[in-house]
Amino acid sequence: MGVFKEEASVIENVAKKQTRIYNDAADHGYPYDINNPTSDIKALIDVIKQFKALDKEFSDGSKPIIRNRQVWGTGVTLDVIIFWEQDGGIFSGTKYTISFNKTSKHPSLINKSCNGFISIDINRHSER
Repeated sequence: MGVFKEEASVIENVAKKQTRIYNDAADHGYPYDINNPTSDIKALIDVIKQFKALDKEFSDGSKPIIRNRQVWGTGVTLDVIIFWEQDGGIFSGTKYTISFNKTSKHPSLINKSCNGFISIDINRHSER
């Protein structure tokens, strides 16, 4: 199934660019300037906006693509779930947990020129 293949590719391309955020932690993310985002960050934001619009348009009981949006301290986290197949009433796909984080002046910050990070976790997902 080719639906959302390009959109998934945009998310996964950003995920591949993640590096360690702090010297003293195992946290990973893709550093960027919030005020001047690169084209791949803009593309990721456009994909999320597209999915939000689709969720609004097809809110008739179909499974939403964007779920579990949480705003916290210095960021936002949301899940993007793309189902690739359905078999016997079970939908299978990929769950992308995307976190947008603003940084603070932290002494162990590896990339001191950035003021934001995007962290993406990719997992298999299935549900009825």
